[in-house]
Amino acid sequence: MELTKEQVSLISAALRHVRDAEALAEQTDRQSLDQAYHLAGYGPECARKAILADRRFDKTIGHRFERDDVVVWAATLEVFALRYDVEGWGVRFPALQAWREDVRYEPTGKRDAASVNALVTACREAVDAVVLNLWIDGRFPDTGVPA
Repeated sequence: MELTKEQVSLISAALRHVRDAEALAEQTDRQSLDQAYHLAGYGPECARKAILADRRFDKTIGHRFERDDVVVWAATLEVFALRYDVEGWGVRFPALQAWREDVRYEPTGKRDAASVNALVTACREAVDAVVLNLWIDGRFPDTGVPA
């Protein structure tokens, strides 16, 4: 079963968010570190949503990782979705537990390099796990987009 156009877009966005966050995290200025922290969390969010063909659950699943009930419930309705092990990401990737989409409102300089790098690394691992399993299952299309 191939991914839908929307699922491919979400995977592409997940990879882009993590890649851009990694590039920003390499910078030493406070603004880049803050932006890297903010951007990184959207990668795993998009990856989790990408495993679901049904887009009705996107808003309910939301951005955060401390609760899995909606994404797991939605995944049980789709044949392949549970295969991608998106439950418990807040525990498996502790840096994700602290990430919130509203970090964009924090004052400049709040995030240090260590916390940014921990989050960016966790986000890369989470996104790569989904992408790898999609590829192994033959569901990830060759889009020509670099990871």
